[in-house]
Amino acid sequence: MFKKHRIRSRIYFTIAALGLITAWWFNAMAVFQEADYLRAWFGSYVDWVLSLDLLIVGAGVITFMLVEAKRLGMKRVWIYFLLSGFTAMAFTFPLFMAFRERKLLQLRLAGGSIERYEFDNHIVDVWLPADLNPETPVLVMHDGRNIFDEKDSYTGKTWEVLPAIRDEVRGPKPVVIALWGFSDLTRLRELAPQKILDNHQEIWDGMPADYADAPGESMGDAYVSLMADAILPFVADKHGLELNPDRTAVMGSSMGGLMSLYALGQRPEVFGTAIAFSTHWPFGGNDMVNELTELLPDAASHRIWTDTGTIELDQYYAPFHKAAVEKIQARGYSEPDSLVAATYPNTGHHESYWARRVADALNWWLRAPDRDQG
Repeated sequence: MFKKHRIRSRIYFTIAALGLITAWWFNAMAVFQEADYLRAWFGSYVDWVLSLDLLIVGAGVITFMLVEAKRLGMKRVWIYFLLSGFTAMAFTFPLFMAFRERKLLQLRLAGGSIERYEFDNHIVDVWLPADLNPETPVLVMHDGRNIFDEKDSYTGKTWEVLPAIRDEVRGPKPVVIALWGFSDLTRLRELAPQKILDNHQEIWDGMPADYADAPGESMGDAYVSLMADAILPFVADKHGLELNPDRTAVMGSSMGGLMSLYALGQRPEVFGTAIAFSTHWPFGGNDMVNELTELLPDAASHRIWTDTGTIELDQYYAPFHKAAVEKIQARGYSEPDSLVAATYPNTGHHESYWARRVADALNWWLRAPDRDQG
């Protein structure tokens, strides 16, 4: 994950080392041979051309270093220029570029770190904030391959969760657990609310053959147990976290939205908040709306975010979204504190759209200061 920055930094460190060695070697040879630096540099028109060319390149390099250092927040850039006076730009510029890659990686990781594990043939990526403490909130997210690194995502886009946490989330930064699916083929069976699907075989029968013929039985309950009974306790124990439903949320989109609501209903002692983007109510239609909302826990101690767009696949969601919101409200959930039921005009069914509302949803969950909870 984020390998390119680590690889590039190593390459630049290697080039810097070569630059340092060659600069000192050739300078040493020139000193031992009592070379006249001034005449050697300016003894002919060719030398003038080379000297001016190097001067222009050097000015360009220095300008780039100054601009990049300011943009990325790199401090003490003057040290690189000081080193150039003792060695050569062939050493200090690659050295600067190596530390630049490290800074880029630090920014992409929002100042934290990512660990990777495997549970029951599922990849699990865990992002840890730098200021981790026992009361740090914990967020579990579905479709984990789409969360952090665009190179892992099957759409080439991510939810941009870490930029949102770095730049927009106020208050405590949560641990983010990105749970990959067992496989693309079994995604529906893992994220479908099992207790509903087991009673409605017609939902599967109405699916396209590519989905209906996916191997295995319903896997939703096993998936919920994997989150609640295996992954969360492991992460909490490893990092000294004190799990509390008030600080634990589950988040997903589309089928992941249905699973987030289902997990909230099945394990209310674990999850206190469900965040569901573009909740895929048409999967099961009215049966899904009626039965999933009946499984929701006590509104006094739980919270729900559910939304929809208006274009692409989301254009079919409006009547189901409206019916679901009415039933959720009938269960005692009310805006703005325990419910957000939003419609985002001109947005559709894609990570690039969901990424735009990640920060707002997280700030609502975390009850961030100065956030309008409505």
